[in-house]
Amino acid sequence: MTHGERASTMIRLATLGIALLVLAGMPALGVPAPLNPPPAPAPSKAPAPASPAPASIPAPEVAKRADEVAKLLRDFDALLGPGTTVETIEKRLPEFTGRIAAQADVTERQLDAEAIGSVLDDLTLQWQATRAELAGYVTILEERATALEKAQERLSVLRETWTRGRADAQASRAPAQVTERIDGVLASIAAARSRLQQQRSAILVLQDRVAQEVAQCEGMLERIESARQAAARGLVDRDSPPLWQAGQLALATRELPDRIRRAASADMIQLGQFARSQRWKIPLHIALFFGLFLLIQAARRKVPVWVSSGEMSGARVLDRPVSAALVLTVVAAALIYSPPMPRTAAALGQVLVLVPAMRIMRLLVEPRLVTGLYVLSAFFLADVVRHFASVVPVLEQQVFVLEALAAVIVLAGWTVRAWVRRVPPAPGEEAPRGLPLVARGALLLLFSGSLVAGAAGYMRLALLLGAGILGTGYIAMVLYAAVRVTDGLVAFLLRVPPLRYLKMVQHHRPLLERRGHGLLCALAIGAWAFFALRYFGLWNAAVTLTESALAAELQRGALAVSLGDVLVFVLTVGAVFVLSGAIRFALEEDVYPHLNLGRGLTRSLSSLLHYVLLLVGFLLGLAVLGVDFTKITILVGAFGVGIGFGLQSIVNNFVSGLIVLFERRIDVGDAVQIGEVSGRLQQLGVRACIVHTWDGAEVIVPNASLVSEKVTNWTLSDRSRRIDLPVNVAYGTSPDKVIEILLGVARAHPHVLSAPPPEALFLGFGDSALQFELRCWGQFDLWVRVRSELAVALCAALGEAGIEIPFPQREVRLRQV
Repeated sequence: MTHGERASTMIRLATLGIALLVLAGMPALGVPAPLNPPPAPAPSKAPAPASPAPASIPAPEVAKRADEVAKLLRDFDALLGPGTTVETIEKRLPEFTGRIAAQADVTERQLDAEAIGSVLDDLTLQWQATRAELAGYVTILEERATALEKAQERLSVLRETWTRGRADAQASRAPAQVTERIDGVLASIAAARSRLQQQRSAILVLQDRVAQEVAQCEGMLERIESARQAAARGLVDRDSPPLWQAGQLALATRELPDRIRRAASADMIQLGQFARSQRWKIPLHIALFFGLFLLIQAARRKVPVWVSSGEMSGARVLDRPVSAALVLTVVAAALIYSPPMPRTAAALGQVLVLVPAMRIMRLLVEPRLVTGLYVLSAFFLADVVRHFASVVPVLEQQVFVLEALAAVIVLAGWTVRAWVRRVPPAPGEEAPRGLPLVARGALLLLFSGSLVAGAAGYMRLALLLGAGILGTGYIAMVLYAAVRVTDGLVAFLLRVPPLRYLKMVQHHRPLLERRGHGLLCALAIGAWAFFALRYFGLWNAAVTLTESALAAELQRGALAVSLGDVLVFVLTVGAVFVLSGAIRFALEEDVYPHLNLGRGLTRSLSSLLHYVLLLVGFLLGLAVLGVDFTKITILVGAFGVGIGFGLQSIVNNFVSGLIVLFERRIDVGDAVQIGEVSGRLQQLGVRACIVHTWDGAEVIVPNASLVSEKVTNWTLSDRSRRIDLPVNVAYGTSPDKVIEILLGVARAHPHVLSAPPPEALFLGFGDSALQFELRCWGQFDLWVRVRSELAVALCAALGEAGIEIPFPQREVRLRQV
């Protein structure tokens, strides 16, 4: 073979090798791989999108991936059933439909009768509560439909993936078992997708039904708001026929049975719905009544003993256990039941609490006011009857006019009688309690105006004046009775185990009772203001005005602070102050005395806790204001610069105060001497301490002086002090006899400590006397008085023994020059 032939052969072999390499990189069937594979399906916009599926499934991975798909389909089976929540919605939807129909009927009747503001507020609360519950159902169904839709999208991606896998398996001549396994997976996916589609359609249909009910609630709320605006505009418009039109009364009398039947039917439906929705709370309410009754009955047996001993006063309300328990139980209904309460239930509650509240008020008012109390209760009861008569507007007008006429007659007679019998109090004598004449006159004027307005057909104005006064007065009376009953229960609980064993109760029971009474009064005033605003139809306006005021912002550059944020910040910091004081009070009274802590450590722990709570409260307040904590480093840096330039002394005193607290070398109550200041340490503050000098002055000493200067603490380890009393006697006196007298006087004094024992020392020979000194120990608080008493006793003892106490004598001799 020539050289050219060998070269040609080598070229052919190289070409054949390259061709084999190219063929080895292609699929087995010679189908060219696509240069640009089809894009994967776009991921869903759900919060957790599924990862893009591969273009195909290799034949060796079919078995493994099939098991994964089977597990995924089993997970999706949980979505196929309606679930307990959806079943509950399906079961309760007819109930909601009936409730909405009943509420709509009642609302239509109230709107046709041109209801007052308080009724409109009640209707608004009812529809808002219904709408909120239905809106929650819509959200639940939306989340369920979204989950089903995501599952469908996932199954669609799996179907495309396994379809490509099947084509690739056929192209690669995979075994028939592999193809059959892929077909089974595809059939399972199709079946699951069909079931998910059916479930999704059912959920969407149910969601649409619930949304329609929500839309009906929105429509009724819009109508109520329109009626409220019309009522506000037409407060002085005539909305009822005058009483002198007798035909209206005859028409109302004919319509009365039908209206009563319709109103009773609607009220019974509302009561039934309310009982079903609150069925688990009704037994709780009944149990609360019996629990309060047993508690008040137990207190009733103890009260006479405490009252006779002077420990407890103002607990006469506990003499009516049934009435007291009923008052608290009815008042607690506002906290137990979810608003709104049906009209009939609220009226029954008012009637039920009227008699118990009056029985309690009899014990709280003077005997001469009991008759007026009964008259007032009759008016309250008449107003409840008027409220029931509102189903027939003309009948309500008749009842209200009679009620207002009776009120005018009673008030006029009361005012005239009080004016005639008015006697000025004697000097130093307290004026009798009662409603001032000015207030009586104002009430008479208001009820007279409501009488005239109601008779002339201006019922909206008449009810606002007359019924508003009676309603708010009734609420005030019930809340006052509840506060007094609760005061009695608090006083009782503070005198029985386990609260009576607390030191803070034993030492500060009157203070705790006053604080509890103040808190109850504040809550009662807030509740009364809420109900009063609702009664006069001003609650929504007050809420809107408050929200607008709190949303007002002060913006400077990128910083925007609203009045609401500032208020919440102040309330947060103030609450932390109150919490810190309460915790430290409880620790100092009931925790520290039971712990074996070193002297001064308790105050250090309380101070540290106070600073920590203040820091936490400040940070919480900043968080409420929306301050970005990542930018606080700038403030910290600026604060550090401020410390370096102008706050060195303040920080020095603050840190020195912490050092003094934790070293516990000085504590409040110690007798100290700091430089030229000597006295008792009265207070340790953040920046300085206060020393009460022996002369009565209060000196403010910076904390840095306690660390940097020499401080003498007379009571660091103990509260005893040595008393030194020098004594001089004349020459010729027996020293032993003098020492015996000194020791005898010291030992006889009751405030001289026996350990260490007193000492009498012979110090030496003076110019004109023998020098002795009595040294003994006594309490620091008494050492000045003990020293004086010892000196007096020694003077008497030396005189009785005939020992002379000399005084310096000098002889002056004159020399003649």
